[in-house]
Amino acid sequence: MSSLAAPTEIRSLPIDAIRPNRLSLELYGDPDAEIRADGLLDSVRERGILVPLVASPEGDGFELLSGHRRLSCARALGLESVPCEVRDLPRGAARRRAVLDYNRQRRKTFSQLMREADALEALLSPAARERRAANLRGSESGDDRADRRDSDGRRGRTDEAIARALGLGGKDLYRQARAVWKAARAGDPRAKSGVSQLDQGTKSVHAAYKDLRRRDRLTTGFRPTPYDVWAFRRDPSYGVPHPGSIPAGIVAHALHYFTGPGTLVVDPMAGGGTTVDVCEAMGRRCLAYDLDPVRPEIRQSDVRHGFPPEARGCDLIFCDPPYHTMLSGPYAAFGVEPEPLTGWVGFLRKLCRDAFETLRPGGHVALLLANQTEKDLPAGFGYVDHAFFGYAALAEAGFLPVRRISCPMDGSYLPQHVQRARAEGRLLGQVRDLLVMRKP
Repeated sequence: MSSLAAPTEIRSLPIDAIRPNRLSLELYGDPDAEIRADGLLDSVRERGILVPLVASPEGDGFELLSGHRRLSCARALGLESVPCEVRDLPRGAARRRAVLDYNRQRRKTFSQLMREADALEALLSPAARERRAANLRGSESGDDRADRRDSDGRRGRTDEAIARALGLGGKDLYRQARAVWKAARAGDPRAKSGVSQLDQGTKSVHAAYKDLRRRDRLTTGFRPTPYDVWAFRRDPSYGVPHPGSIPAGIVAHALHYFTGPGTLVVDPMAGGGTTVDVCEAMGRRCLAYDLDPVRPEIRQSDVRHGFPPEARGCDLIFCDPPYHTMLSGPYAAFGVEPEPLTGWVGFLRKLCRDAFETLRPGGHVALLLANQTEKDLPAGFGYVDHAFFGYAALAEAGFLPVRRISCPMDGSYLPQHVQRARAEGRLLGQVRDLLVMRKP
C-alpha cells in the first residue's frame, strides 16, 4: 500500500511547531532559494496557501513531510500558522517513503532525481537482498516466486522499480543515469559537467552516458592517422564545455607522434581541460594552467608572466592560444584577446621565448593557430594568417621546424550563413594549422 493512504486530519499548525524534514532538504535543496525564482512566493502572497502542508507528530511538534516551499513562503510573509494535513507515521522508512511519494509530480532537476534514486535504493535494497537470499536457499515454490512483488505492487528488479518511480523509463536508461551520477560523485570533471548540462536540460541522459563510454577509444584500439591533415571534430567526452574547445583527436595525435608514455605535457591555456583528459587517457603526465580555471586540475596562472617553475624540463608544450579578438566576448575580460594586432603578436613572441626556456633540450612545442577572417580585421587586411606570425615567433625563439599539420575547423556554420556567403561571394574560414617545432 502506498504511504499516502493512511487516515489524516487537517489542522492549523503554528509555524514554530513545524521542523523541516532532513531527507527533503538533502534531495531538493534549500526551499528559500526556489520560492522567488519559481513565482510561488507571489502566488502565496496573493492567494494564500491553497494546498495544505503534510506533517507527522514529532515530540512536542511536527516533522514536515510535504510543503517545504510553502512553509518557506509562509515564513517570508510573516504568517503565524499554516493549514496542515496531520498524518501519524512512524519515524524511519515510512516517513522517508512518504517524502518521496509526495514529490512524485514535482518538477525536478537530474540531480534531484538521482538523489531520489539514492534514497529509493536505500529503501528497496534490503528487500531485494532478502529475495536473493530466499532464491539461493530454494525455500519457496515457483508459485511463491511468481507472486512476489516490489513495494509498488509490480514485478521487477530494484532498478526497474526505481526507474518507474522516477519516470525515467526502463532500467537501461536508469542504469545509464546511475553511471553518469556515480562518476560525477566520484569527482570526474567531465561527468560533473554532464550532470550540470542535464540539470539545465541541454543534454540527454543517453548523450551524457555516451560521453563516458567513448573515453576508452584513446586507450584501446587507437589508430593514428599517418597523414599531415588531422580533420577531427570536437568530442564532448574530453574537456568540459568552454569557448574555443578543440578536438581531442588533435591533442591525441600530438601526444602519439611527439611524446612517449609517462612524459610531461604542459598546457598553459587549458580552457575546458581537453589536454588534461587526453593525457590521462594516454598515460602522459600533465600540468595545466589557465587565466580563469574552470576545473580543479587546472591551476590559475597567467602565461603572460611566464611558465611556473614546476613546468621546467617538460617534454611537450601544447598551446591553443586565443586568436586575437576572434572569441574575445566569451573569455575573461582581462585576457589578451582585446589587444590590437601588434599587442597580440608581441604576446605570441614572448610565449614562444618562454616556451623555449621551459622545454628540455629535444622537447617539442605544438602551437595551434587559425586564420582570422570575417571581423575585427586591421584596416586593409582581407584576413590575418596567425600561423605565419606563429612560425616567425617560434623560429625567432630558436626552435627548429618539425611539421606543419593542417587541422581544419569543423565548420559550425548555420545553413543561412553558408547561403549568405555564397550570395555575397565570400569565403568562410576553415583554415587552422598545428605548428610543431623542436628545441635543439
